[in-house]
Amino acid sequence: FRWLALITGYPFQLLLFKRKTYYEDKSVQSLKIRGGALIISNHYHFYDYMMNMFAVLPRKLHVVSSEMPYSTRIGSFGMRFFGGIQANRITKNMRFMDTAADVIRKGGLVQIYPEGRITDDGRLQSFKHSYIVIAHRANAPIIPIVTDGNYGLTKRAHILVGTPIRLSDYIASDKRTPTRDELNAVNEMIHGRVLAMRERLDELIALDKNKKKSKKDKKSKK
Repeated sequence: FRWLALITGYPFQLLLFKRKTYYEDKSVQSLKIRGGALIISNHYHFYDYMMNMFAVLPRKLHVVSSEMPYSTRIGSFGMRFFGGIQANRITKNMRFMDTAADVIRKGGLVQIYPEGRITDDGRLQSFKHSYIVIAHRANAPIIPIVTDGNYGLTKRAHILVGTPIRLSDYIASDKRTPTRDELNAVNEMIHGRVLAMRERLDELIALDKNKKKSKKDKKSKK
């Protein structure tokens, strides 16, 4: 079912996203990720997951999501096949962190949105701590990705893939859950990095536009 949906949806996503991918450091980065990892991303739209899901093919991208997609039988069925991990905000059950960590320890890819919701003004919101706990328990790298959310048939989406973050470089504790001070410090650092990546993505997009404009100007002068 998953592969049928991916195959039938592949042409549609090419038209919807027209994704252009940038890298903070192309020499050490690739979306062909090996082994388990936690992908974090800013959150504009449901399409964020769809775009990243196709970006990491043929790997399966599990996603931590709210209870909303599970409210109907069809939604619950689809999330099960696409690797959904429910983080229920109503019951506030924290088991999703262990579930996500287990998937990563087994070599899987998990995506989570640290903001916990879709942005309503386009700006990066504050991050919850759960993504740090997941990566710490899985002993896996965090791979930050930012998108401009520019989705549509007449638009083009852009993403910037950041260098992997190893929590062992920042957290000395071997406890299942880092201390509050450790969580706050690491969260502040990662939020700052993602914010800088978002600004860098805007710069890269502007550079591309200027290059295209220069080429058009040169052609028109010939």
